[in-house]
Amino acid sequence: MSRYLVDRIEASANIEVLTRAEIVGLVGRPGSYLEGVRWRRATTGAETEMPIRNVFLFVGVEPATGWLRDCGVALDAEGFVRTGSADPGGRPLPLETNVRGVFAVGDVRSGSVKRVGGAIGEGAAVVPQLHTALAEVPVESR
Repeated sequence: MSRYLVDRIEASANIEVLTRAEIVGLVGRPGSYLEGVRWRRATTGAETEMPIRNVFLFVGVEPATGWLRDCGVALDAEGFVRTGSADPGGRPLPLETNVRGVFAVGDVRSGSVKRVGGAIGEGAAVVPQLHTALAEVPVESR
């Protein structure tokens, strides 16, 4: 990650970077949206669960995506996240997984170019898709 991005994240009061931790559970109703996240600290084994609506992961060349199997997110044979649909204009959206409202971009995505520029492009391309997905959420659920 570029130094300027690290600096911006560190300066953001509403972002917490967790190192030496692994996500052990995602909380939410089936067919709904993320409501919370549970993680375990590698140093202590202590687990914490908090109400969180967004999670961003940095995954390397070998995807650490085994935990997604229990969430129903489809992975390819190498463990990369499958996205998109053969049905143009249908669901899932091009960067959406088979789980409605869950998106993947960059190296973790099956078929991605595994380059920073590609990940940046996908990160930009996912924004209108996120807006499409969020527009479907009933107002009382937000």
